[in-house]
Amino acid sequence: MNKRIKIALSALTAAAVSVAAPALAEDRFEAGDAATIDQLPVTEAMIDAARSFTKVDMNKDGTIDADEYTSRRVVVAQLARFSRSVAIDGQEDLTLVLPEDVPVKLGQSERAALEAISRRDFKVRAFGAEGLDPAQWQESRLELFFEADRDGDGVLRDDELATYLKAMAGELTA
Repeated sequence: MNKRIKIALSALTAAAVSVAAPALAEDRFEAGDAATIDQLPVTEAMIDAARSFTKVDMNKDGTIDADEYTSRRVVVAQLARFSRSVAIDGQEDLTLVLPEDVPVKLGQSERAALEAISRRDFKVRAFGAEGLDPAQWQESRLELFFEADRDGDGVLRDDELATYLKAMAGELTA
């Protein structure tokens, strides 16, 4: 991808966070449309993973490329920190509240590290291809869930949920 497109994607990402985040946070918390929950079943994570593909495939070419993959990871982390929650688009809209010890702002060095890790992760998942198909995308999204599900019961709660939410918010040590 050429340099101008990368700059445009970065600008769009920044604009989306600065413009959409307040509206998203307002919709989530003032309108009360989303249910706040204290556990996450794998079925909700699976639905969210499937639904998110079309949202992330910005150029609508049927695959998630490295820039889309990386941008999504950074934007989700920034929005999670700003709104203090992670939204799950499952059978219904769900809101998972971030642990209090997650910093409000994603620092510049954290963002750079998150971008680098996301690009490396993409390369591993794409196996040399230009993009991830829907199945590969869903697998990448669910891997984080299964890593956090230490007892293997298919439901994240307590420390498992905190680990998952911190990772979604871009904490690299979670």
